[in-house]
Amino acid sequence: MKTNILAFWRKNSQDMFRLTQFRLTALYSGMLMVFLTLFIVIVYSLLYIIITHDQERRVNSLADQERKAIEDILAQQTLLDFLDNQNVVFLSEDQFFFYVVNPRGELIMGDEVNRGVRPALLAALQEWTPNEKELKYIDVSLPSRQHEFSRFRSLELRLLAAARPIIVHNQLVGVLYVGMDTTTFSRLFKWLWMIFIGLAVLFIGVAVLLSHFMSKRALVPIQEAYNRQREFVANASHELRTPLSVIFSSVEALEMDEEVKVSEFSQKVMHRLREEVKRMTKLINDLLTLARSDSEHAFLEIVKEPFDFRPHAERTIQVLKELADKKDIHLHFDSPESVVGSGDADKLTQLLYILLDNAIKYTPNGGHVSLSLRVELYKQHQLLVISVKDTGIGIAPEDIGRIFDRFYRADKARTRQHGGHGLGLSIAKWIVDAHQGTIHVQSEVAKGTEFIVKIPF
Repeated sequence: MKTNILAFWRKNSQDMFRLTQFRLTALYSGMLMVFLTLFIVIVYSLLYIIITHDQERRVNSLADQERKAIEDILAQQTLLDFLDNQNVVFLSEDQFFFYVVNPRGELIMGDEVNRGVRPALLAALQEWTPNEKELKYIDVSLPSRQHEFSRFRSLELRLLAAARPIIVHNQLVGVLYVGMDTTTFSRLFKWLWMIFIGLAVLFIGVAVLLSHFMSKRALVPIQEAYNRQREFVANASHELRTPLSVIFSSVEALEMDEEVKVSEFSQKVMHRLREEVKRMTKLINDLLTLARSDSEHAFLEIVKEPFDFRPHAERTIQVLKELADKKDIHLHFDSPESVVGSGDADKLTQLLYILLDNAIKYTPNGGHVSLSLRVELYKQHQLLVISVKDTGIGIAPEDIGRIFDRFYRADKARTRQHGGHGLGLSIAKWIVDAHQGTIHVQSEVAKGTEFIVKIPF
């Protein structure tokens, strides 16, 4: 059991710093990832735009040159003579094909790097109705005759084509189609994109590790300052208990003096002084408890032993009955004859005192406060269920999530009036967590609040 508690506190004693470190790691990693993503997108886009623009420029230049050559030749001779001398137009080095198609869709002339691709190219061009100086990427699937197309690395070709009208003597002779092979560039960009993604994954891992290291280094001075502050609070709280005890004893001694007894003013001053010393002592004890709870050795304060919780609950109710009677609050207690289990009896009694004290303080005169104890079976384990319910002022929904924070008070003015410091529920939460239990709150403003605690028993 001690081993489980030790593991629990080692896991949770630094939750605040771990959460902060996680957030810093996420922030640093996110910034690096955004920068890396922008870098990849910009570099890839620039390469794509530059290479694509160069290809389009070359295709347009080829189309313009060949149109001019064909129009010049046709202007000097008839179409039949031109068709008899088609070899006056040749494929350039980076040109894949050129075709001239008449207005009826018939091929007048043309050439390509491989005669076998002509049917597929003409079929793809028939689906295209080009506009003036329009460019188009054409995907061509070649038949699976490997020996005929052995010079191609792939049977799936991607071509960039340009179209130009052939006009002679103000008459449309046909349309010139010029194309170049961009299959290699398309495959290159696909591989480049995969490489960029792989590099991104690699650098994201590096970014996370680097961010974790940076966040850990950034938290070192903060954690040291926090530890010094915690030690100061613990030491100061411990040292203040002695003088407060002396002051309290002195007040009690003064109250027994005959001259003070006969003076009504002195009695009021002594009573006020006694109450303030009590309040200060409670605050110091709470601070000391919380300072100890932050310690890595807080598990040593939790001693789990078999005990019956019902007598402890009855004594707690008797202690608080005077406070309830002053406000005419009815206390209700419901419990089996025995509630036997294993836990830290002192800490669980302190938990019960905090919850009941809060319920009485924040319940108007004539209200009701009920305490219920029971043992439930859950997954072959016993759970101690503590329910403290009141008909008090309730808690607003926006405050429920923060009531266990230290020094948090939903209504500061009303809390000061009741003498609270916002530490009781923090201590209650620590006790529940130390027992590996849970605490839930159900509340409605002006109707009351119920705290439900479930602890492995």
